[in-house]
Amino acid sequence: MPDDQAPDLSEKYSGLVQRYNESCEMVDNAFIAQEKAREDANTTEEQRDKLLAEYSSAVTVRDRLYEEMQDKSKLEEARAQHRPITFDGKVARVKEPDVYREDNVHEISFFRDLYNAQLKNDPAAQDRINRHQQHEIEKRAVTSSTLGGIIPAQYLVDLYAKASRNGRVFADQVNGQTLPDVGMSLVVPRLTQGLAAAAQTTQNTAVVTQDPTETDLTVNVNTIAGYSPVSRQAIERAAYSDRILFEDLTARYWAVLDTYCINGSGSNNQPLGLLGTSSISTSAASTMTAAGIYPKIADIIQQIAVAVGGLGYGATKIFMHPRRWGFFEASVDSSNRPLIVPSGPGFNAMGTDNNPEADVGLVGNMHGIPVYVDPNIPTNLGTNTNEDRIIAIAHPIVHLWERSNDPVTLSFEQQAGTSLQVQLVCYGYVAFTAGRYPAASGVVTGLTPPTF
Repeated sequence: MPDDQAPDLSEKYSGLVQRYNESCEMVDNAFIAQEKAREDANTTEEQRDKLLAEYSSAVTVRDRLYEEMQDKSKLEEARAQHRPITFDGKVARVKEPDVYREDNVHEISFFRDLYNAQLKNDPAAQDRINRHQQHEIEKRAVTSSTLGGIIPAQYLVDLYAKASRNGRVFADQVNGQTLPDVGMSLVVPRLTQGLAAAAQTTQNTAVVTQDPTETDLTVNVNTIAGYSPVSRQAIERAAYSDRILFEDLTARYWAVLDTYCINGSGSNNQPLGLLGTSSISTSAASTMTAAGIYPKIADIIQQIAVAVGGLGYGATKIFMHPRRWGFFEASVDSSNRPLIVPSGPGFNAMGTDNNPEADVGLVGNMHGIPVYVDPNIPTNLGTNTNEDRIIAIAHPIVHLWERSNDPVTLSFEQQAGTSLQVQLVCYGYVAFTAGRYPAASGVVTGLTPPTF
């Protein structure tokens, strides 16, 4: 308790004691008055009853104050006995380190212990895995039932996030939501025919009406899985970096997830990607110059505004393949001035490169909209299987559902035991749709390979 609060507590306790003493005096006075009235023959029964009531009330007040005083006395006693500890501005903290740390990866390997615990029943390795798991559960304030499997060490989780950003640019920019715990499909209601409103033609005539039409959109929950084959020698004998193992494992998962969100077929348990969704907005480019493609991007932006602007949405993000953004950056006007300029003033710039150090992810903007470069956009589309696409979306109505802990479940399978191979497996569940409002997404087509 701060020192400046101590006098206040003492004053409150002293005042309570004074009030208690006064109440005791009132009880004594009321008792004496009652006894005198009892002996006085001239006192009426009504007066005696009133004095008795005053006595009883005084006793009640005295008892209540006594109880409060006892409580305050305990607080005052505790305050007097316990003084605050002063750290002179320094805060002491106790932090127990995790079993698996980046600075001891060559001594204690997360994957080596996982392998030895599961395949060799090594009690020491199993104990370290258990202590690590408990450390993560306590740190996250969750129970083991909340999690999908063994939790990777923190330095691996950091790398896991890095792979997420580099491997799933498009998937990270749509409306991400938590996948429900059960079920292999999601039902998204769509209002395909809305209500109506119009001016009343004349007084006392019926106003316009329109019955709504609702069509359910079923979005399948898909399983994505991958594995990394690793030799037993690499785990048992080599100073094999856990970073290499985990990056390879997760990068495969994120890349295919991102690819499916963009161009999944909707068959063979793949999500139906944006490019395969029917009725999205399109604009075909026929001239492979910056001046020929730039207006087509504006075209799909205005189509999105027409389709969902009345609902409060508009195009918010643009995506293109690295080769297409490189093409725009290489484009110059008739005076050899670049059309994509670094952030800042430019002459008739069609866009800005706000992040010149980035080759993927957020790189700049066009038409005032952020531009993201994603190498998972296909380049084998079109009649001659050599086209890429420029994508624009109203991202709040393009949806991706995932479990928050996917993919974290790791296991060892002995499918190639005779080859002394260990397989590190990960999997996860996802559901994706751009079909809630298909016209809220648009693509520029006809983009054959650029020349530089």
